[in-house]
Formats: sequence, C-alpha cells, structure tokens
Amino acid sequence: MAKAKAQDVLSLIEADHRKVEKLFAEAEKAKGKKLYECFNQLYTELNLHARGEELSLYPAMREYEETEDYIEEAESEHEDSETMLEQLKQMEPDSPAFMELLGELKAAVMHHVEEEESEIFEAVRECMDEDQLVQLGQEFEQAKARFVEDVKVAMSQ
Repeated sequence: MAKAKAQDVLSLIEADHRKVEKLFAEAEKAKGKKLYECFNQLYTELNLHARGEELSLYPAMREYEETEDYIEEAESEHEDSETMLEQLKQMEPDSPAFMELLGELKAAVMHHVEEEESEIFEAVRECMDEDQLVQLGQEFEQAKARFVEDVKVAMSQ
C-alpha cells in the first residue's frame, strides 16, 4: 500500500511541525558543533516547509473566502522567520545573541504552528474535501523536493 504517499497536506504539515519542535528542543540543549548541526537542520526544515505551504496550501486557500483571510498573516510570519533564520546564519552559534534570537525564532514559529493547527486547519477542513487535501499533500511534498538544492546552496553561503 502507498499510504505514505496518500497523506493529506494537513497531516504532512503537522508532521513537519513536530519535527521542528523536536529540533528546537535539541538546539536549546546543544553546544558547539551539535548546536550548529541543529541550526542547519532547522534552517533547512523551516525553509522547505514554508515553500511547500506557499506553493500548495496557500494558493488553494485563496479560492475560499473562509480561508483566504489567514494567508496574509501566515505569509508575513513566514517572512519574519526567514529574516531571523538569515540573521542566525550570520552569527556564531555559541554567542548569547545567537541563543536569544533562536529563542525569538522558536516563539514566532510556535505561534505560527498554534494558529495553523487550531484555526487554519479547521477552516481548511470545512472548505476542502479529503481528495483535495490528499492532492495538496502531493503538491506540498513535490514543492519541498524541488527546493532542497536551493536551500542547501543558501545554507552554504
């Protein structure tokens, strides 16, 4: 059975959220090289996740009055997170400023996750049927896959 391939977009997004929460928890305890590795993973996961949502879920949400109102704030939150990620990328992981900004990024991301899972997902489920959500799940995964190399290049700069 190809059950993993038939996941709906909301389940895939939730799985990404759990992965990022775990990475933040690891980063908070890490030092030196391990902290740098955790940040690299966060950088990659958050960027791919944002691209996936922006290219699959958000365009679909624009088609429904009940969900389009959420898009502007969600995109703004993505931009804020991207800005913080780029700032963090330029900093030394062992500096107090890095840890402080990482904490701000975590707070921003957790706020975004909470809004998505408590408000946006409910509105999306009311507007879209299971087939649409599964199709969006495939688009989400494809969008993320398309940007893997771009994110790796951005990370190395």
